[in-house]
Amino acid sequence: MFQFLRSNASITLFLLVAIWVIATIAFVQAGISPLVWELKNQLLGQKLNQGFRMYQDIRDNSGPLAAGFFQFIQFIGAPITWNAFWSTGIILFQGIIFQRTINRYELMGPLGNMPFFIYTLFLHISLDFWVPSAALLGLTFLMLAWREIIKQQSTLQVDDRVFLIGLFIGAAGLCYPSYYLFIFWGFLSLLFYSGINIRQMLLVLVGFLIVNGVTALLYTWHGNFSFLIEVFQKSALVFHAPGWANIKQIASTYVPAVLLGFYGLWTVIQRPKIKSTGQKAQQTNFIWIFISFFAVFTLPANNSHNYLFILPALAYFTLNLFFLLKRVWIQELILLLFMGSVWFSWQTEWKDKDYNRIQAAKLPIQNERLMVLGPQIEEYQKNQMAGPFVNWELSNDLFDELNTYRTVVKLQRYLEMDSPTYIYDPSGNFPRMRYYLPYLKDSYVETQKHLYKRKN
Repeated sequence: MFQFLRSNASITLFLLVAIWVIATIAFVQAGISPLVWELKNQLLGQKLNQGFRMYQDIRDNSGPLAAGFFQFIQFIGAPITWNAFWSTGIILFQGIIFQRTINRYELMGPLGNMPFFIYTLFLHISLDFWVPSAALLGLTFLMLAWREIIKQQSTLQVDDRVFLIGLFIGAAGLCYPSYYLFIFWGFLSLLFYSGINIRQMLLVLVGFLIVNGVTALLYTWHGNFSFLIEVFQKSALVFHAPGWANIKQIASTYVPAVLLGFYGLWTVIQRPKIKSTGQKAQQTNFIWIFISFFAVFTLPANNSHNYLFILPALAYFTLNLFFLLKRVWIQELILLLFMGSVWFSWQTEWKDKDYNRIQAAKLPIQNERLMVLGPQIEEYQKNQMAGPFVNWELSNDLFDELNTYRTVVKLQRYLEMDSPTYIYDPSGNFPRMRYYLPYLKDSYVETQKHLYKRKN
């Protein structure tokens, strides 16, 4: 297996791509239930295509570029079952960037197609990664920035292409706001391991600011820039530590990758006989890990797919094991053990039917305009979503501020703009809404517990 992957033949790469495509087809044909955030992203795309404005009319903390991607796949009518193909395509593209960067700048010895295989395997360590997410989309831009940084480090004189580094990191942040922190990774990597000057550092900053400045102007033009800032202040710009339950769940997914990555890092520290470009790349990826530690505390939710940005650096460190360890049987054993851990992770998540999967809808209504005042997003599977509450974790704060005039006006606007036929209120928020919006008492009647229907 190891010798096959070390081959530099194009046919080997084609076979690896074909294997992932076949695996994706098998995954789709298995008919596993959609993930919670998979349905959320589908609803987000649908609402945007109906003409509602992001952040002002739809409460979600996906970045603008990620929201645009979800809108696009709904615009072309792609079914939710195609998500696995979108995700695999994105990961394969990132894997090609990863491999070509390593081979072109000779960061390691001849490894053939091993970098591509290791990267794609790392980015498939969980079934969660078979779904395109904002974190996965933004990671593509971070990989492009990584390639540009390596290019600049491989020459004696930095050129003005450093502008692209800021541009790519800014675009990554527009997909997934936690990635904004990686601008420090870009600056530190260039400052310590390249011959960059002050003017070129400013070029990086200009690239970063331009892509965000254009976005701010567009949102200001459409009148919803203030809502974008408000949403990010309550989610991406808030530092919080994951709970112990979240840590255990995430660790079950990432422990094999973390162990291999740090074993590879320890190996290169013990055997530092690599080229200068390779040394710079090792240190650049170590800074990636360092910045990732701080990014963990800014994540919008503690789901395993939100942490995948640590994997490229760990995949790079793992490659040291196949470059520096000389006994082939050890390399084969490491490869087989990791492949086995990925398979075990898939099997565990597959058998756990409740693992972040959408459950069957319980309401006795179908094809109705429904607003759910709670996290029960599964009720939208057979009904049309009405209202802005696509992300309940973010929207729930509104109901803690019902005693403020601004919140009451905002809720009234939501109801008038996208009035539902039914309101499902498992959290008990609707009676409080009717207290502050008295006209709702005459507009909706309770047909069963927690379910309200609009009077004709």
